Amino acid sequence: MPGYWHTDAPENSGVRTGYVELYFRTSQRLFVLKFPGGADRIFRLHLPANPMRAKYRAWSEWQNPDFVAKAGEQPTRPSGGNDYQIRYKMDYQDR
Repeated sequence: MPGYWHTDAPENSGVRTGYVELYFRTSQRLFVLKFPGGADRIFRLHLPANPMRAKYRAWSEWQNPDFVAKAGEQPTRPSGGNDYQIRYKMDYQDR
């Protein structure tokens, strides 16, 4: 599923915010930061198959990428410093 960046000016110039819809009933979710001509960063989202509990509405801890994927190559574990991190929270409407 595609993600969307927020277009308003961030409070911290080193932080970007956005959102992406998630599939439910799977605990195997990957979030990929894609960069044109560069190495993509792949993150495993640590969420259960049904992340509807209130604790998932709070921000997660900052997370380093689990894999780096260069164009035309298989993803590998990152080596050296991590220039990108993510954190996330669930935002959904009560029914």
